[in-house]
Amino acid sequence: MPLKGDPSRAVQIGFLLLLTLTSAQVAWWIAENVHYSRTVETRIASLYREAEKAGGTLPEGAIQALAEERAKRINRYLWEGGFFLLVLVGGMSVLTSAIRLDAHLRRRQQNFLAAVSHEFKSPLASIRLSAETLVMRSGEPETTKLANRILADDERLLRMVDNLLDSARLEQGLHALKPERVELESLVLGMVGTVRDHAASHGIEIQADVSSEYAVRGDRTALETILRNFLDNALKSCVAGKGTRIAVTARREDGAVMLSVTDDGLGFEEEEAVRVFQKFYRIGDELRRTTQGTGLGLHIVKRLADLSGAKVRAESPGPGRGATFSILWPDQIPA
Repeated sequence: MPLKGDPSRAVQIGFLLLLTLTSAQVAWWIAENVHYSRTVETRIASLYREAEKAGGTLPEGAIQALAEERAKRINRYLWEGGFFLLVLVGGMSVLTSAIRLDAHLRRRQQNFLAAVSHEFKSPLASIRLSAETLVMRSGEPETTKLANRILADDERLLRMVDNLLDSARLEQGLHALKPERVELESLVLGMVGTVRDHAASHGIEIQADVSSEYAVRGDRTALETILRNFLDNALKSCVAGKGTRIAVTARREDGAVMLSVTDDGLGFEEEEAVRVFQKFYRIGDELRRTTQGTGLGLHIVKRLADLSGAKVRAESPGPGRGATFSILWPDQIPA
C-alpha cells in the first residue's frame, strides 16, 4: 500500500530511519571516545618514558594506572552508549506497537463501517421501492406527500451510505479509475436534474451554464461523485445559511477545464479553505453552528481529485456570503 494512503507505515519507516541514524551516531561517539582515550594514554605513557630516559623518576605504577583509567573510561562509554540505545529502541518499540494497534483498530472500524453500510443499502432500497409504489398508486394528497418525504429522507440516507462506502474504498486503496471521454454538459445536466426538485423544495434555484464544447478524460463515476458532493455541499450550505441560488459553471483555465459550483449560503473564513477537505470536518463546527452531513463528502472529493491528477479549490468572501468549490481537470480533450 502506498505511503500516502497509510500514514502509520510512513511513521514506522520514519522511526526505523531515526533509529538507524541515532545508532550510527552513538556508535561513532563510542568509537571516537575510545580512540581518544587510547590516544591520550599512549601520549602520556610516551611522555613518562621520555622523562624516565632523561633521568626522571616515575611514580610507582603510573603506566598501569593509565591503562586502568583508559579501561574504566572505555567501559563507561560502552555502558552509557548501550543504555541510551536500549532506551531508544525500547521507546520506539512501544510507539511502533501503539501505532500498529491504532492502524489495526482503524482498519477494523473501516471494515465495520463498510459492512454496516452494505447492510443498510438493502432495507433502504426496499423502503424506496415501497414509497415509490405509494406515490404511483395512491390518489390521496396526504399519502403522496408523506411518501415523497420518505423518498427524500431515503435518498439522503443512501447518499450518506455511499459516502461511507466510497471513503472506506479510498482509505483501503481499492478505488480503481477507468478513464474515458466525459462530456461535461451532459454530466452536469444529469446531476443537476437529480437534485433540482429537492433544492426547489427549500426555495433554492440551481442554474447550469456548461458549454457542450467541454470534455475531459477521466473516470465518469469519480466525476459524478465529485459533482454530486459539490452540489450536496452547496445545498446544505444554502439551507444552513438561508441561501437561494446555486450555479454550476465551466471555463478554460491554463489549458485545462475548471468546473465550479457556487452558492450564496453559509460561507466560511479564509483559513477554513484548506480544512474543509479534511475528513469529518464540517464548516462552522468550531462555532457550534448546526450543519448537516458527516464531513466525508469534500474529503472524498479531495481524494478522488488526487487520484485523478486534478486540483480542488475552495473560496469564500466570508461567513454568510456564499462559497465556490472548484476542480481543475488537467486532461482536456478538444471538442
